[in-house]
Amino acid sequence: MTKVKIVCTIGPACSNYETLSAMAKAGMNVARLNFSHGAYDGHQKMLELVRRVEKDLNTPIAALLDTKGPEIRTGKVEGGTVALEQESLLVLTTEEIVGTSSRVFMNYPQLAREVAVGQEIFIDDGTLHLKVEEIRGDDVACRVIVGGLLADTKGINIPGAELSLPALSEKDIEDIKWGVQHEMEYIAVSFVKNRRDIMEVRRIMEEFGEPMKVIAKIETRQAVQNIEEIVEVVDGMMIARGDLGVEIPTEDVPLQQKRIIDICRAK
Repeated sequence: MTKVKIVCTIGPACSNYETLSAMAKAGMNVARLNFSHGAYDGHQKMLELVRRVEKDLNTPIAALLDTKGPEIRTGKVEGGTVALEQESLLVLTTEEIVGTSSRVFMNYPQLAREVAVGQEIFIDDGTLHLKVEEIRGDDVACRVIVGGLLADTKGINIPGAELSLPALSEKDIEDIKWGVQHEMEYIAVSFVKNRRDIMEVRRIMEEFGEPMKVIAKIETRQAVQNIEEIVEVVDGMMIARGDLGVEIPTEDVPLQQKRIIDICRAK
């Protein structure tokens, strides 16, 4: 048996028996269900297909629940996309509006109290780059450093900011309950910051039944800083290089990846 395992994300393109069966024959070891998207009935159909393929081929396939996590996101924008011009001013607001090129909703009410003038903000995995210019009550006015197209509901990263986001959202808790009740084997915990986040997941799982094995997704600056305490309480690590490359300098990602691998091997 190879030590390297192949994790496959199950989505609409492979949500049929024939495709999943072919993937299993080609070496799929883990079926990842992304709980950032979709509803429970869709996840259940996917899981049932995976279990059917597993039984028919007599091949073990683990099911992995990937949590959405406590993200900061923008809202919807006019026409589905708006253009942000370099050097223009963009206001991030808690007012639930349909966004324009000058004003966009974001879903984190504490942002104005937890960022400072001069702080860098990245949107859509670093595609768009802003710098905080002014705090206006609950609004954050930013200068666009690197512009481009902003589509609906894109993720926001604020490297270096100490944000008071909870370890788990209400949706995450319900998703954990669903995963335990449906006997999924693994859970990948998004946006882990420290040991406490993992212990909270374990506590919640124990309330609902037989716990899943826990994979910590390393995609924040805090997780990198606290990696040695995190590795002590998880069953595995997943290095999310896309998000991590926004939180820390891109050129540091391979070095941190190697460091994390060494720490895991030494455990």
